[in-house]
Amino acid sequence: MKTMIKRLCIFAAGAAALVSAALATSCEKDETQEKYVYILDNDKNGIQEVSFNTAGGTQDFLMYSNYGSWKLVPTYEEDLEWLSYWPTEGVGDARFSAMVEKNTTAYQRHGTLNIVVDGLSVATIRFNQAGDEPKLKVNVKESGKTVSVKGETFTVGVESNIDWVAELVDPADASWVTIGDFTPVSQTFTCAANPGSEPREAQVRIRAYGTSVSCVFAIMQADRSSAFEEAEKITVADLLAMGEGKIARNVYVAGSVISDRTTRNYPVAYSTGGGEQVNNTMFIQDETGGLWIEFDDAADNTCDLNQVVTLHMYGQHIERDAYTNGLKIAGLSSTAVQSAVAGTPVEPVVIDDLTKLPAYENRLVTLRNVEFALPYGTLVNINEGVSYLGIKQGAAYQASADYNDLTIEYGHYLRDAKGNTAKLYSLSKTVMQIGPWTDNAGAMQSVTASVGQGQLKHSVGEDVLGSTSGNTQQMYLAWAHARCTAATWDAVKNAWLPAYGNTKGVQYVAVMAQGWWKNTAAVNTDTDGCCWILSNLSTKGFTGQISLQFTASSNTAGPMYFQMEWADTDNAKTWTPIGNEYVASNWHNSIAAPEYLFVLPDELKDRESFSIRLRATRQRNASDTENTASGTSRIGVVRMSCLDL
Repeated sequence: MKTMIKRLCIFAAGAAALVSAALATSCEKDETQEKYVYILDNDKNGIQEVSFNTAGGTQDFLMYSNYGSWKLVPTYEEDLEWLSYWPTEGVGDARFSAMVEKNTTAYQRHGTLNIVVDGLSVATIRFNQAGDEPKLKVNVKESGKTVSVKGETFTVGVESNIDWVAELVDPADASWVTIGDFTPVSQTFTCAANPGSEPREAQVRIRAYGTSVSCVFAIMQADRSSAFEEAEKITVADLLAMGEGKIARNVYVAGSVISDRTTRNYPVAYSTGGGEQVNNTMFIQDETGGLWIEFDDAADNTCDLNQVVTLHMYGQHIERDAYTNGLKIAGLSSTAVQSAVAGTPVEPVVIDDLTKLPAYENRLVTLRNVEFALPYGTLVNINEGVSYLGIKQGAAYQASADYNDLTIEYGHYLRDAKGNTAKLYSLSKTVMQIGPWTDNAGAMQSVTASVGQGQLKHSVGEDVLGSTSGNTQQMYLAWAHARCTAATWDAVKNAWLPAYGNTKGVQYVAVMAQGWWKNTAAVNTDTDGCCWILSNLSTKGFTGQISLQFTASSNTAGPMYFQMEWADTDNAKTWTPIGNEYVASNWHNSIAAPEYLFVLPDELKDRESFSIRLRATRQRNASDTENTASGTSRIGVVRMSCLDL
């Protein structure tokens, strides 16, 4: 926001009164009146310069002028990349505003806005903005870059908000390392072949101009004795048996590619609060084991499914993945791939005992005689470690809910005929996730997405309350119970009794609302039926097939029929249906809230902003007994995902 205002030396607070008096004089005096223009802030202080921090912000201006028609014009057109203003022109006295965008660079920005009359500047406003802290990062691991003894050319990615330069720490290393072409986000290096009998190493520095910020990494090259022609072939199992660290033996492995870089059937890159699916991953297997490989650069991953590849392993690194705790080859050089030829598909190993799965890590397997313990779509996706299995869960009930662990992937439990379990993970990419809900004590204006962009609202009100009861104007939290049998009606208590009662031991949290039909408090809806509203969604950058999933149900008297629709904004008058009308289950007669999945239309791919609503379409209750919908309906975790095909 604004941090400084420099006042004009001319009068300020009294300017408005003086101008008003001047404008009140007779018309015949206008021709001889001295021309003036005064620029003031909202407090009537003269203003000719404003300064902003890196976050940017807006500034309103008052202008008093007898020049007639005027335009706002920047001194340099490139300033329009970060400085905008409106209106851009007018006549006489006016109000206008200017907005300064967030500055992510390390450079200060300065610009001048001119008040132009008949092609001449009659007044100026100076805009200043601070620069961000210098940032510099390269995509080279701490262990450095290992290059082939035959020489190679490779590219290093650079993330920086300031200009930078690459240089050799020791200029003598220029005898075998050449600093090549560069772009704002990359630097190319070419390493000559090593003709000697000794390994060699060079230090490279990427340095930010005018600062002390820099990144230094090593380029390592072995001697001729480590050439592939001298390498020993070993199995994948023997390679993994070496354990973590740099591979010092001159060895190679051969195996069949079992990953498909077209469909990207490999894990995402795991990170706190979300992640990005990367294309540098490959899996191969031989008769002894499977090998997880991460190339140094996604462009190096050119091997196709079912190809037989030969990989030179000398100087590569075996690391333990922080998320899976499994071993992998990290930062494989493109020159490590000695050959890749067409092969036949690998025949998966068939197992029906889930306890044998660890023996086939990173290999193709076929699972037989297994079932989903809790199908995500018929029951509810939570851990079965609860009291009815003889395990006390205690107060930390949410920790057992797989979609309450704040990760971007949901585990689905498999069970074999002997009762053994394993967890299966989906490989789709999360675009947006709203939830899991928290048992908040205070009201919130809306529920904001924990991954991606978007909010959940309801057309009968804006408050989300941390309670299990509310009124027709409120959207509030309620407990949704997972149970093995349907609820039963207790005539004495005049209430439905879920199998586990109303404890917090075996359940997830849902958001619930009332007042679904012809509610006078409804906003953002022009129909009789109210709706859940997913507001300000974005799929920018996602061009694959996108789907929306959520769990939903209603109580006995709640609404039964819904329609999913989309529009550009919440208050649009025209909405486009997505799929057919769907039915929300009666919570009291079902085991748990079913999951609904809608494939979104192609118009919603790579879209900057749009809204989706789940609209009640009929005055019919979830018991399907009466044409009334006076009860409640609940919605669980909402997730939008994309398969980047």
